[in-house]
Amino acid sequence: MARRALRLALPAGARYVLSGIMSFLSLLVLAFALAADSFAAAVARGARAHRPRLRHALMAAALFGAAQMLMPLIGWQVGSEFRPAVERIDHWIAFAILCGLGAKMIVEGVRSGPEPAPDSSAFTLSALLLAAVATSIDALVAGFGFGVLNLSVLVALAVIGATTFVLSFAGVYVGTRFGRHLGQYVEIGGGLVLIGIGAKILIDHTS
Repeated sequence: MARRALRLALPAGARYVLSGIMSFLSLLVLAFALAADSFAAAVARGARAHRPRLRHALMAAALFGAAQMLMPLIGWQVGSEFRPAVERIDHWIAFAILCGLGAKMIVEGVRSGPEPAPDSSAFTLSALLLAAVATSIDALVAGFGFGVLNLSVLVALAVIGATTFVLSFAGVYVGTRFGRHLGQYVEIGGGLVLIGIGAKILIDHTS
């Protein structure tokens, strides 16, 4: 009720700016949450390698970032085809998707095994491509709900891709020093964040 009263009290232009700021902040939080899988994978790669080189970190970051950009685009295109039929319940769909993804990330983080033994093949192209696709499936599903955000899809993709690139690059070196267990906790935290985003979307559209 208070949220609705505040919106009505503000001029139309101010409401639009406020809505855009809140959507961008939600996008940033979403980008960090979706990048948690890639960060955890990069940490695991760094833990498996003896001494990863700069090119290894750059390759992992580029592939993970590109996958996290491409998958939501595919999801958004598919979701746009069905949007007119589900526009009245799109916030419920986004809520269900994000909560499901968040629960999945939490379960996978809890079930993560012990730190793996050093592996010199951790940064082969095939291994990185497989990891990039596997860690971007959540982003594919999240792309279905892009229409709920009051932002350009290109902006959303750029923010998600850049965030994933930076976190994945850092994750390789974090993994070298601290091992894979840190990635496990990040994945759990990312799952909790996704559930929080889903709850916020639902509250914004039903309050």
